[in-house]
Amino acid sequence: MATLETWVGFGSAMAGVGLLWSRMPEHVHEEARYIISSVVPMVMSYFNPYEQITVSEYGEERFRRNKMFDAVSTYLRSACLGSATKLKAELGNNIGDDPLVILDDNQEVVDCLDGARMWWRLYPKASKNTGSTIISMFPGDTDEPRCYRLVFHKRHRQLVLKTYLPGVIRRWRELTAKDRQRLLFTNHSKQGEISMWTSVPYNPPSTFDMLAMDHAKKVEIMDDLMAFQKGKEYHSKVGKAWKRGYLLYGPPGTGKTTMIGAMANFLDYDVYDLDLTSVKDNAGLRKLFLDTTDKSIIVIEDIDAIEVELTTKRKGKKMDNGDEVDNNHVLVELSNKTDDKSKVTLSGLLSFVDGLWSACGSERVFVFTTNHVDRLDPALIRPGRMDKHIKMSYCRLDAFKVLAKSYLDITEHPLFGEIGRLLDETNTTPADVADNLMPRGKRNGEISRLIDEVDGAPTDVAGNLMLRCKRKRDADECLAGLVETLKKAKMESATPPMDTIEEEANKEEQP
Repeated sequence: MATLETWVGFGSAMAGVGLLWSRMPEHVHEEARYIISSVVPMVMSYFNPYEQITVSEYGEERFRRNKMFDAVSTYLRSACLGSATKLKAELGNNIGDDPLVILDDNQEVVDCLDGARMWWRLYPKASKNTGSTIISMFPGDTDEPRCYRLVFHKRHRQLVLKTYLPGVIRRWRELTAKDRQRLLFTNHSKQGEISMWTSVPYNPPSTFDMLAMDHAKKVEIMDDLMAFQKGKEYHSKVGKAWKRGYLLYGPPGTGKTTMIGAMANFLDYDVYDLDLTSVKDNAGLRKLFLDTTDKSIIVIEDIDAIEVELTTKRKGKKMDNGDEVDNNHVLVELSNKTDDKSKVTLSGLLSFVDGLWSACGSERVFVFTTNHVDRLDPALIRPGRMDKHIKMSYCRLDAFKVLAKSYLDITEHPLFGEIGRLLDETNTTPADVADNLMPRGKRNGEISRLIDEVDGAPTDVAGNLMLRCKRKRDADECLAGLVETLKKAKMESATPPMDTIEEEANKEEQP
């Protein structure tokens, strides 16, 4: 009976509270809601024995990729895939590669350390369907980034922070060094979105040994690269960002792109091929730069084709619309396929190469290539920005010998002297010479004759003899063809073009 009276009294009290609540002013309701919303999470946290850490794919400002996200992805792929039931598989560009298996979205895995259990879950991108207006510095970016969420018991907090997470990072670095795959990055953007990097495996075949240029010049470049790679303490001592700029200039076909591949092989760096026409503005350029990794080569090829606006629109010059352009804020309008304009300024590009933003990172090499160095703005290629100017010149005898060794596997031949003289008298690029050194189709009759000559010999002896004869025949034919090509080029260079002859004739006819 007493229990029934207690419940009746409780019900009457609740009814009284409800009546009192309804009679209270609105501002009291708001204050009460605020107190309740503040106290309830504290109470729940007090009784909840678990804590969590979120590792987002990007930072708060969405301006730079979170390397911890990559570290967790790599670690979980090596340590926790066995306990996962939902996985994703990707195949690289190389046919012989094994598939890359990773965790699927919303898959939870468990990891243990010293008896402590940790739960990881990958949360996919989530749309911001909040009904409110979203203001973003990146147009079209209306999604929350992916994130990993780590849950653990609160009594293991110090173990997770001081031992477990540092161990994840160490394991990531070990796996990255062990499974090192050099990558080639390029930036792309869809309409209304920011430009982002995508990558493919990069294994350039070129090395400095194969580079067709003067040997002393190659040694000088390799020494310079090695000094840069070992120059961390020096750059810190003199107060400079740990970076170096190289300007490769010369006619087409002189090996500028081959030089970049040789640099990547020599330093074992990734390569970022920057396409400025896909960058919307300076903010997008800075974000791309911040997303590059240390130990990388950042390349802008044929910058003379992009830099036309920079060289002509200096201070005091009028743009097409009549506006005068400031000396350090020259506007580059680069057309792309969507007919949008890329508004990257000269100051933005210089800040990217040698300004405030160049110090955000270390051990980076900048390489600009151009066919017309005279068209470039002096501010862009001055010392300190492009520290070393490398002229990629026409093919001469030393460079030819490198090509002959690579393509024909010979170091001497009776025609070398004549070829050297002809190369000195003509402007022939290494690409043209290499094209002439590539063996053409084989003659069946010649092969049959070689087989008859070694009839009855053991298979290995016959094979070696055929190979030596074939190489000699290939070398003789290729070098003879190269001599004819060089002679023809020499005659063409000595004969003035018809339009020049007509111009001279017109001048003589004028009084």
